Amino acid sequence: MLKIKNAVRKYRSVPVATGVASVAMAFPAFAEGGTAATGVDSLLATFSVVTAWLWKECGLLLTWILSQPILLAAMCLFFAGAVVAFFMRIYHQV
Repeated sequence: MLKIKNAVRKYRSVPVATGVASVAMAFPAFAEGGTAATGVDSLLATFSVVTAWLWKECGLLLTWILSQPILLAAMCLFFAGAVVAFFMRIYHQV
């Protein structure tokens, strides 16, 4: 474990051999069948509820933004500028 920490500290990335080390250090206790993980299930249920609420609110926000003419115009100008910049980059290289 210390080698992995040193590699992450030195190279700022996880070494490739970490996958091999995690397979070699697997504990049989985690592989046994047993009772359902109720903590994980409740966490997943809570996460699903929060994510559903977030998507609903994002949809409401997007609906409101698209109903405002000034915000819609600003987004259209930004998109048009991006398209013009894209074509300028292409034709500038020719």
